[in-house]
Amino acid sequence: MKALYIPTLLGLLAWTAAAGCASTPPTAPGESVSVTRVPASASPAESPSSRIEQIRIPSHALGREMTVSVYLPPGYDPDVRYPVLYALYGYGGTHASWFDYLSLDDVADRLIREGRLHPLLIVSPDYGNSFGVNSSPADGRDPGTVSIGRYEDYLMQEVVPYVDDRYSTQDNKSGRSIGGASMGGYAALYLGFNHPGLFGKVGAHSAALWTYSASDLFTDQRDWLYASEALRAKRDPFKLISPDKLAGMRVYLDAGEYDPLAEQDQALYEALKAQGIDAVWSPAPGGHDAGYWSSQLERYLLFYAGKK
Repeated sequence: MKALYIPTLLGLLAWTAAAGCASTPPTAPGESVSVTRVPASASPAESPSSRIEQIRIPSHALGREMTVSVYLPPGYDPDVRYPVLYALYGYGGTHASWFDYLSLDDVADRLIREGRLHPLLIVSPDYGNSFGVNSSPADGRDPGTVSIGRYEDYLMQEVVPYVDDRYSTQDNKSGRSIGGASMGGYAALYLGFNHPGLFGKVGAHSAALWTYSASDLFTDQRDWLYASEALRAKRDPFKLISPDKLAGMRVYLDAGEYDPLAEQDQALYEALKAQGIDAVWSPAPGGHDAGYWSSQLERYLLFYAGKK
C-alpha cells in the first residue's frame, strides 16, 4: 500500500501542504533566523515572548546542509540549563511543521505562563522521509518516497551535539526527551531505544508500526525498513525492547481511537509492559490527523517537561 494516499491519513497530506508554505530566508552555515512569536492569548505586557530560530547545520553524514527549528522559551537565559525535547514530524513534513502547522510553541508558551511546564527547548530537525535510520540503496526495495542516507548519524552525532554546544541545555539523559507523530513516532522509538544513554523519555504519537498482521498499513515502507531479518532486528521497536537497555526510560504511547495504527501502537505498549518498561498507553477520541495531534499537545508537553 502506498503511503499517504488513503483517506484515513489525509491529515498528513494537509501537514505536508501547510509545511510547504513556510519559507526560510537564506543564511550562511551555522547562522540562524530568529522569528519572534507572541501567543494569541498574550497581551503586549506579557513579554518577553518565546522565539523560534531556524538554523542551518552542515551535515557531514549527509553531505549537505540541513535546517533545524529551535523553540526558545520566554525569557531564555544562557545562564540557565534547559531540558530539551527533540520533536520529529510525520511523513511529508518539515522542521517547521510542529510550529507552523500545529502551533506547538503557542501551547508551550501557555503552559509555561500558567506555571505547569518547565521552560524547555524544542528542537525539530529536518530529516526528510527517512524514518530516522541509516540506510543505503542496497538495503531493500525503495518504495519511491523515502529518503536514503545516514540520517541516524546526522541526528544523533551532529544535531544533538550541535544543540548542546550552541544552547544552554541539560546535556544528559535526564534532560533530554525525543518524541514524534506518525513516521516521527516510529523514529522517536527507534532512536530512543537504540540510544538510551541520550534520552530519558520517549513519546510515540500515532506511531507508524507494524506487527505483520492483516491490519498492517504502508507495507511497502515496512518491507523497505525490514528488508531482511538482520535489518528488522536493528530497526523494529518490538525487537529493540530490552529491560536492561531501557531501564529508567519512560515511554508514552497514544493514538486516536479511530486511528488504523492504534492496534499496532497498543501492541507495543503491551510488549513494553510485559518486559517491565515504564510505559503509558493514552488513547483519546480522534483519528490519524492534525486535529487529533493538536488536541493532545498539552498532554504531550506535560509528559516531557511538566511540573509535578
